Amino acid sequence: MKALWLAVAIATISMLAHAAAHAENLADLISQYRREHGLPAVKLDPQLTAIAERQAKAMAASGVLEHDVAGSFASRVAAVDAEAAAENIAAGTKTSAETFRVWQKSPGHNANLLKARANSIGVAFARNDNTRYKTYWSMVIAEKSAKKKRPRVVSEESVVEHRANSAALPNPVDSLKNFVCKYVC
Repeated sequence: MKALWLAVAIATISMLAHAAAHAENLADLISQYRREHGLPAVKLDPQLTAIAERQAKAMAASGVLEHDVAGSFASRVAAVDAEAAAENIAAGTKTSAETFRVWQKSPGHNANLLKARANSIGVAFARNDNTRYKTYWSMVIAEKSAKKKRPRVVSEESVVEHRANSAALPNPVDSLKNFVCKYVC
């Protein structure tokens, strides 16, 4: 039983790392492409990544390539503080480079890659071998507003309290390691 749990944990970690590597590679390709066209690079954004991930997973779960499978794009990006946002999706491509090339060849997708004022991106990849396409990709690119920070007076006491509360939050990786070691080590 311990071996089974270890195998599941290793497979899960491997799958997450693989998907993250695809997403980071695609984001790097897009930033490089933008720089080649005189545009600023985009940075990975956790909010946009979560939106892209929801879309990719929904497409993989349903086996369809559609923009609205996880809800309308407008509703999915409504909570993001963005001036403008766009989405590219793809299915059936095996690598981030192949997906990127497909988007470059499509006038609408290419226009999204080259949105002049975009500064943030979220990219995700999901797989379902029981579907026609097997692989599903989603990218959300946006011009996110810079949050204006107001100067704030903070007492040393509240800083210490915040640090104590932050330290109490579990690290997800540590939690997974503890779980695996509890049953395997």
